Amino acid sequence: MKKSVLSVLLSSLLLSACGAEVPAAPVATTAAPIATQTAPSKNPRRFVPGQAIVKFKGSDRALTDAELPPVRGFRAQLVQPLSSGAVVVSLEAEARSAATSIAEEEARTLEAIAELRRNPDVEYAHENLYMEFFATPTDPLYSQQWNYPAINLPTAWNSVTGNVKIAVLDSGRLDHPDLSGAWTTGYDFGQGDADPYDTNTYHHGLHVAGILAARTNNGVGGAGVCWGCQLMPVKVSTASNGVLLSAVDEAIRYAADNGARVINMSFGTAYNPNAPTAVYPCANYPDIQSAVTYAVGKGVVVVAAGGNDGVAGLLTANITPASCTGVIAVGASTQAGARAPWSSGGSRVDVIAPGGTASAGFYGQGIGCPADPNTWDPYSGTDQIVSAWAIGKPGATLLAGDYCHRYLSGTSMSSPHVAGLAALILSQKPSMTPAQVTARIKSTATAVSGCGSNCGTGRINAAAAVYTNLPPRPDKGPWYNPARSGNGLDIQHLASDQIHVTWYTYTSAGVPIWYQAFLFAEPGEWRGDLIKTTWTGSSATLSVVGTMRITYSSGLWRFYWTLGSLSGNEPIQFLAFGSGSSVMNLNGLWYNGAEPGWGASFNTQGNTHVVNLTVYQGSNPVWLQGVVSSTSTSLSFPMAYITGTNLCPGCTGTTSTSATAAGTFTVNGSAGSPSGMAASSAVSFPGGTWNRPSFTLNRLTGP
Repeated sequence: MKKSVLSVLLSSLLLSACGAEVPAAPVATTAAPIATQTAPSKNPRRFVPGQAIVKFKGSDRALTDAELPPVRGFRAQLVQPLSSGAVVVSLEAEARSAATSIAEEEARTLEAIAELRRNPDVEYAHENLYMEFFATPTDPLYSQQWNYPAINLPTAWNSVTGNVKIAVLDSGRLDHPDLSGAWTTGYDFGQGDADPYDTNTYHHGLHVAGILAARTNNGVGGAGVCWGCQLMPVKVSTASNGVLLSAVDEAIRYAADNGARVINMSFGTAYNPNAPTAVYPCANYPDIQSAVTYAVGKGVVVVAAGGNDGVAGLLTANITPASCTGVIAVGASTQAGARAPWSSGGSRVDVIAPGGTASAGFYGQGIGCPADPNTWDPYSGTDQIVSAWAIGKPGATLLAGDYCHRYLSGTSMSSPHVAGLAALILSQKPSMTPAQVTARIKSTATAVSGCGSNCGTGRINAAAAVYTNLPPRPDKGPWYNPARSGNGLDIQHLASDQIHVTWYTYTSAGVPIWYQAFLFAEPGEWRGDLIKTTWTGSSATLSVVGTMRITYSSGLWRFYWTLGSLSGNEPIQFLAFGSGSSVMNLNGLWYNGAEPGWGASFNTQGNTHVVNLTVYQGSNPVWLQGVVSSTSTSLSFPMAYITGTNLCPGCTGTTSTSATAAGTFTVNGSAGSPSGMAASSAVSFPGGTWNRPSFTLNRLTGP
């Protein structure tokens, strides 16, 4: 059924003659690890780019190309009919350009599928998923990695395999085949140069890196905790293989400044039998505490090994960096799940994680390793942690056959289990703070009987710590309830787990008013505070006045709110009002940097542009709306002040809106998706004006 956009836009006012469809409701083995393997490789794509599976209502047969309905912004063609009556279609963007990444390919495909779901004739539309043979990774050594089932990691992998950057502060990078594609650029603070490669003979950092992010289902070695994560090699060891505090301090800051979301430090001060009473708490070393505080302030989760001197009685509280405020201090658990007796303890331990039993020593057997010239032979034991290894030759002289895998024990091995888990959590919810990630890991840990405070809150439980049932993200742009058109929501994406919502509604007197909310993805819903903004004359003041939730169930979206003592909920759906490619895409939130606290939301569909100005009537928030259809990059919007009857929160009865001309709002942008543009407003309305003869609008979100 056709309806004029005039009857369904957020304010019931689109000042153009275009029409639009009313949208539908949105929608193991011990083989040498370098030997040739036949195991399938993991597909980096989650679904086929540029394809969708679509079923049209009332259709028991596959449609032809000619019968396929148009998909705004895309060219749809039949690929394959399915016996269900659905079809596989290809979806090619009209404004064609090469995708620069898998993420961009996926985003384009999801955009097209969202457009299909808005078609009232579509019963369903979804991705053409890639699937894998299941249950456990196919890596040849995975069956020997007892440590992962011990922390319920395989269950967690069903939800997330990671996508953030982990800084490995250690002995440097080596190009082990089990880490192919995992490394990013880094730095060497041990020797002061931009080459972070391991030049020594003790390849501690390689083993740590393998636990963190060994590539999985690649036919080589074992799995990593966060196998989809990237590793930043930040070398802190000197030419003599020592680790200096000054290098660590600089390395922490470097990692925080260069995109790391997690820092792993599998080292620390230790018990010295020549000075048995000497202790090294972080409180005595403010420079490293300052570095940790800096990193945490930039949203980085910092994890450190709790120490291997439990037998000597050295507590983690007297070990640096594990004792620094803001660091997750990690002790070691054994294959049986208990605390390893050599793991340093005390109340400063936050959690424990697999570190091995080391019944035969810290250095266990090698797998596929040639004769090793190091001084720790003979290696012995298989109750430690299996990970990537290289024999004791200088890094620059290592040959392909020198790489292998080996069992090792220590809290050095425990720490990357926790760092990898933190990275999995941040991959799901990147807006979480380090304190929130720490709390999540600690609160979901499994208590260890008889361990007391030496185990913190217990052994980490990856399946409980990662999130399940997170909701899909609603489309960017305008949303409304067709049964109460005249008000609605503008939704913008801030992160994969965070959206910004502007609610355009009315007071009980019918005066337009806007609220905003920052909603975070939680199991089953998007949730956050409802915020009212008031104007001081030059800036804005925010106050929490209620709550907002948006849910998705059985293909339907619903909006819930509380406002003081009032509450309510209603169904909402995306509003599509235009089609075709855009000359200038203004989609998103825009602001005037000289006057924080007010701005504009734009919605561009084809060459139709809708603007909602969020300004003030005295000190109270008020909104106005304008629309223009034009291929020009210079736009003049005739603005309207809209009042609404029975459209306020909690109001009932017959609804209506009335629009009054309120002046003009102009912008001068550029083709494509401008990041800034000149603007002016000459707007007046009952109880106020908003005249700004010349200012600059900057894009805050979008397009």
